Amino acid sequence: MKKIVFILLLFLNFSFYTFGQNLLYDEEFNDNSNDWSIDNTKEEDSWITNGYYTIHNKDTANDYRYWVKFSFDIQKNFIIETKLRQVYGDDNLGYGLMFCADGMDNNWNFEITSNGYYRISKKIDGEYNDADWQKTSTIMSKGSFNVLKVKKMGTHFYFYINDQLIDTKPVADLSGNLYGYIIRGINKIQIDYLKIYAYSPEINIVDNPINQKKVNLGRAINTPYSELAPVISPDGKTLYFVRDNYPGNTGKDKKNNDIWYSQYVNGKWMKAKNIGTPLNNEGHNFVIYATPDNNTLIVNGVYSAFGGAAGNGISITHKNANGKWSIPKEIKIDNFYNDDDYQNFSFTPDLQVMVMGIMRSDDTYGKSDLYVSFRKPDGSYTEPKNMGSVVNTEEEEGTPFIAPDGKTLYFYSEGHGGYGSADIFVSKRLDDTWTNWSEPKNMGPGVNTSDWDAYFTLDAKGEYAYLVSAANSFGEEDIYRIKLKEETQPDPVVLIYGNVYDKNTGKPLSAKINYNDLVANTDVGAAISNAKTGEYKIVLPCGENYGFYAKKTGYMAISDNIDLRDVKEYQEIKRDLYLVPIKKDEEIVLNNIFFHRGKANLLSASYSELDRVVEQMKQNPEMRIEIQGHTNNVGDREKLIDLSERRAKAVKQYLVDHGIAKSRIETKGYGPDKPIADNNTASGRQKNQRVSFIILNK
Repeated sequence: MKKIVFILLLFLNFSFYTFGQNLLYDEEFNDNSNDWSIDNTKEEDSWITNGYYTIHNKDTANDYRYWVKFSFDIQKNFIIETKLRQVYGDDNLGYGLMFCADGMDNNWNFEITSNGYYRISKKIDGEYNDADWQKTSTIMSKGSFNVLKVKKMGTHFYFYINDQLIDTKPVADLSGNLYGYIIRGINKIQIDYLKIYAYSPEINIVDNPINQKKVNLGRAINTPYSELAPVISPDGKTLYFVRDNYPGNTGKDKKNNDIWYSQYVNGKWMKAKNIGTPLNNEGHNFVIYATPDNNTLIVNGVYSAFGGAAGNGISITHKNANGKWSIPKEIKIDNFYNDDDYQNFSFTPDLQVMVMGIMRSDDTYGKSDLYVSFRKPDGSYTEPKNMGSVVNTEEEEGTPFIAPDGKTLYFYSEGHGGYGSADIFVSKRLDDTWTNWSEPKNMGPGVNTSDWDAYFTLDAKGEYAYLVSAANSFGEEDIYRIKLKEETQPDPVVLIYGNVYDKNTGKPLSAKINYNDLVANTDVGAAISNAKTGEYKIVLPCGENYGFYAKKTGYMAISDNIDLRDVKEYQEIKRDLYLVPIKKDEEIVLNNIFFHRGKANLLSASYSELDRVVEQMKQNPEMRIEIQGHTNNVGDREKLIDLSERRAKAVKQYLVDHGIAKSRIETKGYGPDKPIADNNTASGRQKNQRVSFIILNK
């Protein structure tokens, strides 16, 4: 299975992580039943007493090795662990493990010194390789015990000191069956134990994983070449993906990745098209994320002013009125670097959170890990933060996908137990730190195979997943669809869609759509309506009360709101949005103003709406308005007029408290005298119970 190439290199730091273990060899040094070398010569002493094996090297010029023979299948995964300490000698003298050896001239060595250095070396035909000493803070001083562990997992060795992963090396030429110790210079060490384990990752599988079947998306999308990195739009109608080494790609050699796309029309996928320039160029191009409105894409790479490949990173592009994509602009990430050949990203629908699969020498646990960054007010993102050891292992994790609920994470891992070299897993976010996750679960044999499985994307409904597999493909990797079990689906969301219009002319408008949590008074995302049709789409997780509105220079928004606190399943709801030109005598209804029942006390859910009025009046310093309070006709008219006047004054006071001069605001309570809907219906009475304002002067 292939990954999308990007940049390169590697380093690490991790706490020990294991799965099912089987103890093969257990030496506690209570006796010498395993025939360790016991000597008393001019050059060396060694003995076993009181549960310790003590080795005393007296020879300045030579290093010595002490071992026993033990045979097991070293081609499989194993762990070697020992506990030892230096009790005499200079702090800079090396001592430690020797393993997978066939004698003095062919062996692996894992050594430490009491002054804080380690060395991993392989001796071949008497010559050392990779034998430089490295500084580390994990080693205890002379007289204190250190635990050394060597873990073979797949194609790499992982080296731990006191449960901290400090280095990794590729496995090569394993043949020996001797295990023991190396000691250098005039030095004395004591060994408490030596243990060897065989282990295999246990598969933590989802509930009810059976009866899932992958369906090939067909020849409209798949070819004998590699189709990779699918990204489905939240409405499920557009699929973006990569073709690798395909003759129809752009570029001189056709070998770079190109973005292709297909649209779902009348129950079937249309023949895929190359997305063309400026998104495709000589670089490795692929879509990272498609926003719910499908008018914005986040893509791999940094582009030049003319659309050429200009560097590493990610960029954002928007669709113009002619349906063309703009030249992508770079998205800045604080202190971003990646030491791996590959990188992949995912975003929450509101673009406030970015998850990435990268490798960073500062804190990656082994190979690539999952990291998180948060959007800042200027549109850039914070420095990547490792998402923790629950989702990350010392093996590769990558191709993350955050579902539209903003809580459910799908990703591939080579370190969690699986059916092949890499499997797809699911985990749930447990809090807002983005480092606290439920134990990842394998998606099961319906999703995963004995091969390398990765890339996983869902639409907003969350019923079907799109993924990559080489099994039963048309050639190399193909894109498949699979219906998910309820246990592995994300939490439900609601897709809000509609058009943005000029209220007076009915003309569709391109505008920014903002939406916010009315209870928390926080912005939770933005979208852009289509420049030609005014169409927009946003995805909102269930369980909250939201306000949303369109924003465009020269216009005031008529906001809308939707309460999803009791919604339990996926829905699609149409809501058109309207903008009113800022000009004299225009009336703007403030739909997101809320009061205590029968009172004039503003609820906090009103603040975001009122803050927008404050912003508009500050941007238009000559604007004067009349705030109007209205009610339905249920109750005494005079009392209703009084209530509506007090509510209008409460809104005025909020604006004044936030910097708007009193002289710019008049108030009037009309009570039930200006209905805009039928008071004989509940919905009509609700519409009549409102606050609006008239522009007296712009």
